[in-house]
Amino acid sequence: MFKIVHTADLHIDPAYIYLTGEKQQRRKYDFLNSFNQIIDYCIKEEPDVLVVSGDFYDKNLPRNSPRKDVILKFKELTDTKIFIVTGNHDCSKSISDTISPVETLKALDRVTIFDNSDSYDKVILQKDGKTLGIYGKSFNGMNPGKNPVENLPKCKEDFGVVLIHGHLSEIMPVYNNDCQYAPFSMEECKGKGFNYFALGHIHKYGLKSNDESVFCYPGSTERYSFTEESQEKGFVVLELDDDFTEKNIIFKPLKTRKMRTFTVDFTPKIHDINQQILSTVNITDKELLVRVNLKGEALFDVYRNYKRNDLAVSLDERFFGVQINNELIINDPDTSYDFGALKINSPVDEFKRYMNERIAQCEKEGNIELTEILRDTIAMGEKALREMMER
Repeated sequence: MFKIVHTADLHIDPAYIYLTGEKQQRRKYDFLNSFNQIIDYCIKEEPDVLVVSGDFYDKNLPRNSPRKDVILKFKELTDTKIFIVTGNHDCSKSISDTISPVETLKALDRVTIFDNSDSYDKVILQKDGKTLGIYGKSFNGMNPGKNPVENLPKCKEDFGVVLIHGHLSEIMPVYNNDCQYAPFSMEECKGKGFNYFALGHIHKYGLKSNDESVFCYPGSTERYSFTEESQEKGFVVLELDDDFTEKNIIFKPLKTRKMRTFTVDFTPKIHDINQQILSTVNITDKELLVRVNLKGEALFDVYRNYKRNDLAVSLDERFFGVQINNELIINDPDTSYDFGALKINSPVDEFKRYMNERIAQCEKEGNIELTEILRDTIAMGEKALREMMER
């Protein structure tokens, strides 16, 4: 009946600040390439609908070059209607913020942007005497913890699809609503009459269903951080008909860049840090993104001969890109000096330290409202910083 392609979290035009020059541009293109693969599939298979459930772009103000490439590629798609909502990355987050970059795609034929973040809009399609209601609401950047389904209307059409960028608790448990983006549950969606919830935000493919609806995250279309290195990336295809179940959903893998983490363990018996790392990271793959985690304990006399820059140059010649995370504990048995005092805090640690100082001051002043705001800010800020550090 209705053939639908569902994608989300394309994150076009990411930063990747640890890469420079040509490699940074190639890494940015990886994300655009995944988008191109999806559009090429749609050109070949001619689905009725393509839905994009948020975070089409990685930020609110992407560069003009990828925006132009997106427009040109969308113009190649002449037989499929496109529906898009914004996510927490590409939405407007304040009154003074620019409009979401996806809104400029409204000018294209066959593209509908559900830009309202307070209530649902819908478009009705017809085929073979049946109606399909496509419903959508963009992510609320000024109220990210708002439940996205609290005002979800009932579907009145023969078939119903709803686009949501949020956090479904049954697929990814919600431990604290204050630190989640747009949390909601399957239970809250019962009785609404929708066949398919086209979800975005969770980067790992996930699928759940009840006797009324199927809920699906297609996952991101490219490995966004090293936490996703083992995940296959792709999009989903489904056929909506009277017998629709989760068995009608097919995951289509994409060609993406691989990532790999090496953990290098140290003990005080090791006398050459660089050699220990190079002997552990013992492969060469110039298309592979690599993270090297240094763990354990090293002697001070050994650590001061650690040549990080030389190591980085050596590894960079063997891989597409390299991150080195140093979590070594430095000790010297000949002194009582506390080398822990020399530890440089991570951006997350410094952010939490500063915010906790502010919270303590607000509590001392009795400012309960600002204290709660700052606590929520810590949770969201820590999540954003960790995402950036993992890339």
